[in-house]
Amino acid sequence: MSSPFTSPSGPTWSDALLSLLVATDTFEEFLHELTVATAAALPEGSMCGLTVVRGERAVTIASSDDLTLAVDQIQYRTGEGPCLDTLSSGQAHHTADTSTEPRWRSFCTEAFAHGVRSCLALPLMAPGGQVGGYNLYNPRPGAFGDDVLARMNVFAGTAAGAVALSLRLADQSRLNADLRATLASRSVIDQAVGIVMAQQRCPPEEAFALLSRASQNRNLKIRDLAAEIVTTVGGRPSGPDAFDPPE
Repeated sequence: MSSPFTSPSGPTWSDALLSLLVATDTFEEFLHELTVATAAALPEGSMCGLTVVRGERAVTIASSDDLTLAVDQIQYRTGEGPCLDTLSSGQAHHTADTSTEPRWRSFCTEAFAHGVRSCLALPLMAPGGQVGGYNLYNPRPGAFGDDVLARMNVFAGTAAGAVALSLRLADQSRLNADLRATLASRSVIDQAVGIVMAQQRCPPEEAFALLSRASQNRNLKIRDLAAEIVTTVGGRPSGPDAFDPPE
């Protein structure tokens, strides 16, 4: 695709990002299109990836192509490279030629074998701090000159906010999925408790205790035992998503 990022001016870059957000249906699609558009704005043959830290591990959350993902993985596996240094320092790191770069020799040797000569890593700094890093690669040496660095520094500052928003929304989506799964499990357990109460003619506290002991004796999660009981009696648990909590 042709890149909308043809000018380093703030409004143009911001408008392009907004257009991507509106035009894409998922966080994953937006981030992928962001890397594709970024690569298209760079010298011919350029590739782009987005790396964030999850837990204590660096992970690529989007890439313009499969080679970018493979080269990113070299950094993670060898424990060195411009991206990792950018994530730890918050500063840009650049090599004009992996064949002669004295730093990151393990990474550069493998990157060169994959056809990558130029590398540029830029921090993505949002108002709340660094949210990740841009990984830029090119098969030609010296592909990322001062003009590219200046333009990309401007864009990275704008893109960081969009990436931070995407990550926040993705985290909220996972939180909502976890909540729905918890509510679904609670619903199934409540139904099973009601069945045990009817069968044993006991109060809810005693019914839950019986259910809990049975789950321990059978080495089953109480939710799974509850679903089994409800299915045996009524065919399937009732309620929205009772048997299909979000992944």
